[in-house]
Amino acid sequence: MIICRNKPAPELSSALTIVVVGLLAIHGIFCTPVPAAEHVKKIVFIRANLKPEPGSTMVDAFKSTLRKRGYAEGKNIKYIDILIQKHGSEALQEVQQATDLHRDSADLFVSAGWVTLPVRKNLAESTTPMLFAPVLKEEALRMLPSLTDPPGINLTGVYLAYPPEKILRLAQQVLPGIRNYAYVFDSRISTDLVMKEAFEGLREAERRGMSVHFLDLSAGVAQVVQQLNDLRIQAFGGIIGAYKNREPLAASGVPMITALLMDIDENGVADRVREGNILAGLFNSLSYCGAQAGEIAADHLNGAHPLATTVPRPARQVTFVNMATAGRLRVAVPFAVLEAVDIVVK
Repeated sequence: MIICRNKPAPELSSALTIVVVGLLAIHGIFCTPVPAAEHVKKIVFIRANLKPEPGSTMVDAFKSTLRKRGYAEGKNIKYIDILIQKHGSEALQEVQQATDLHRDSADLFVSAGWVTLPVRKNLAESTTPMLFAPVLKEEALRMLPSLTDPPGINLTGVYLAYPPEKILRLAQQVLPGIRNYAYVFDSRISTDLVMKEAFEGLREAERRGMSVHFLDLSAGVAQVVQQLNDLRIQAFGGIIGAYKNREPLAASGVPMITALLMDIDENGVADRVREGNILAGLFNSLSYCGAQAGEIAADHLNGAHPLATTVPRPARQVTFVNMATAGRLRVAVPFAVLEAVDIVVK
């Protein structure tokens, strides 16, 4: 007996093959695991608006460093930049609102200037990490027990060292025989008060034979100008209040020898001080601060070095003497000073 088995027609076999392959492809599309989207890091800047220089070079250098470390804005990282515009109690309310708004969604807060202390106060009970970039050394020590050991908490950063004794030493080098120096401050500005405390805490030897007078701008610039003359002040300095009022204070004819806290770099200092009465001083480049803060942030974000294990870093200090002002005020600057400072403005 012969048994016949019918074979499928070639056309039918090809059609079945196409259907099977199609089903397998559809299965692959729907069953292949989809990789999770990369978490976009969120960094919130809260900064004091130091008009007309709000410290933008710090932010630019920070972002540039993060880009070099693999964090591209708009791709895997985003920034919120908040400039505190108000003053006094209204400014504190503005800081509170900013921290409340972003506290639970930010991967990192970066603060700069006097707003750092209230930002830290508002975040003290949270787990949100915070980086200061920069603050005065004295302000950093109000938040941390040490600047030479790991902090042990989610807070670190870059600090500015403006030792009052170094300012007085520079004044003595530029003006040998100086006896009366004034620290001009605004009692409404917390950073000015922090530096005032540092001057008040100087030992006798650190004052280098000078009497240090404290003149408050809150009573009016005209009164301070009068005090500079009545007290026979030979040089004065300050931080924020004195710098903001440097032009009316120049009417006193008294040279300014001071620390500068503003958005400045080594290439731009000459243009900033050449026309005023700033005779000599020291400053810290904010772009350098931003780059250092960016390195700390990148190490924290990628898990290499959390903030709690990162020792705060000092800024890079630069000294200068302004020979243009020396000529106008008829001050004979010793040649040894010209050799000792980093920059001579001509």
